[in-house]
Amino acid sequence: MRHTFWIFTALLCLLTIQAIAAEKVDAEFRLTNVKAEHVTVAGSFNGWDANANALQLYDDVWQTTIPLDAGYYYYKFVVDGNWIPDPNNPERVNDGGDSFNSILKVGEPPVPQRIRASEPLPRKNLPHPLLTSNPEWVELYWFAWEVLWSKVHEGTKANGFVKHYLDEGFNEQIYQWDTCFMALFAMYGRDVFPAMESLDNFYLKQRADGYIQRVYHETTGEEVAEPTPDEPLVNPPLFAWVEWLNVQRTGDPSRVRRILPTLVRYYEWLQNNCRAEEGHGLYYNTPLGSGMDNTPRGELGKGGWIDMSCQQALAAQCISRLAAIIHDSALVERFDNEARSLSALIDSLCWDEERQGYFDYLPSREPGPARHLGSYWTLQVIDNKERLNSMIQHLLNPQYFARPHMLPTLSAADPQYDPFGHYWKGGVWAPTNYMTVSGLERLGDHDTAYEIAVNHLNNLSQVFTDFLPDEDSIAFEERYADGYKTLWECYSPERAAPATRWDNTFFSRQDFVGWTGLGPIAMLLETVIGIDANALDNKIVWHIRRNDLHGVEKYLFGEQQIDLLYNPLRIPPQLLVTCEEQFKLIIEHNGKTITFDIPYSGTHSFDLPAGE
Repeated sequence: MRHTFWIFTALLCLLTIQAIAAEKVDAEFRLTNVKAEHVTVAGSFNGWDANANALQLYDDVWQTTIPLDAGYYYYKFVVDGNWIPDPNNPERVNDGGDSFNSILKVGEPPVPQRIRASEPLPRKNLPHPLLTSNPEWVELYWFAWEVLWSKVHEGTKANGFVKHYLDEGFNEQIYQWDTCFMALFAMYGRDVFPAMESLDNFYLKQRADGYIQRVYHETTGEEVAEPTPDEPLVNPPLFAWVEWLNVQRTGDPSRVRRILPTLVRYYEWLQNNCRAEEGHGLYYNTPLGSGMDNTPRGELGKGGWIDMSCQQALAAQCISRLAAIIHDSALVERFDNEARSLSALIDSLCWDEERQGYFDYLPSREPGPARHLGSYWTLQVIDNKERLNSMIQHLLNPQYFARPHMLPTLSAADPQYDPFGHYWKGGVWAPTNYMTVSGLERLGDHDTAYEIAVNHLNNLSQVFTDFLPDEDSIAFEERYADGYKTLWECYSPERAAPATRWDNTFFSRQDFVGWTGLGPIAMLLETVIGIDANALDNKIVWHIRRNDLHGVEKYLFGEQQIDLLYNPLRIPPQLLVTCEEQFKLIIEHNGKTITFDIPYSGTHSFDLPAGE
């Protein structure tokens, strides 16, 4: 193993001692004048487990006492299976749907403390970007790595997870699609961070029939619930996409033979369990399963979810490519056909000629009502250039997606669009921005990709530097004493601020690295600096579109570290390359393509044509 991990044993022991020493406070839960057979309480203190804490009936009062640490908690009563807020507690917050969560204050809550690693981040093993015109982006880059360093967790015998894995930091569970997007930037620090090993947690939990749940408890490693046809409890099937990008960037196919059967079985489970007659061959998910929780989709039900269908087509495409690496021609042909047929079906059923875009496909055989960013998964799998050009024009139109912070997940023209974000009703999210940018680059539209990436980094940096929240808008458990200079779960499309979360009351979660690291790390290296590495073919394509001194040192390419520096201050501009082994470097610069065969280790300098 090439990874070097710092073990946080001392920190974990300290936290454990503090938890044991802290005096518990008896929290009383009472529900009066309710006729029921069974009442429980579920909340943030028990993982929202409806079976964990039952209430007993005494005369006309259902009640129980639970010893809890001092703090703020959210909860609901579950009355004969029906979830209701506490009718006798006026302190409540919207639950992201049509109801509320009650808020309970227990004892005298301490001031929350941010979690930070006890050992220093080993920066020497990470890429070092240089951007002389934007040092604030470099600061944000290193901050993202620092926060991720505190998110490395250890597996236990109880949960059956791998030795080290990345935790998204949302709650005491691990999530499929959070982990996939974390891996997409953490793989740039694979000597330090367990990027791909974190996916193995989910592979290890795969059932015999191929099923992998979207979320598992970190304490026990168990599934959160039993899947049903109405709630299959899956996330976007992105494993194969991440595995393919990883093997391209590392040039190391050693994982492929092991993980490919897992990916095939998972694809087959989705194929058999996430399609219904209403979708006419397309795939369905649920609001939470899609990851785009409160996106307004009309009466979509088990119709054709544009994002889920595209994600499954992308999975088939990547499985075919992975199969080619191990020379499994039958699997290559099978999944190439899967990808082509599903992409053609999406192109046929989901295109709305009147609105010139791809949309969800309703059971009524009509296009869905919302123009949302989930439809831009088509950039990954559709080859209809005329239609995709129309989609791209909508990205650049302020009426839809070109807001001050690009790209809101719901079109600004939608009647439910919320300028404060309200989670997925207009919030700007790293995963959908990254997906869109990478799709644009697949199509060769590097200029639009660059515009979106620069806009995103400018907004992240402005919030990081300047944002001072009204503390009433911060969730109780995140009212830190050391300020709010951080990365957030999602952002407002209209102002330099975080987006409001599901309750449209508090701002979204802080220190979310988590997938927000995609912007400061992956988009910075891939789109802003412009490095497209393909270690399988031993080549790097560098799209130089900046006019400042910029580049990256200690960039891990295959098994070697390389330095790339563009110096426009020289006349003509100069390129400096330091490497350990030979490789091919293709420069896209001022509308010209120039190929250099870097023949051996050492430092090489090249003159580039000056711009007109």
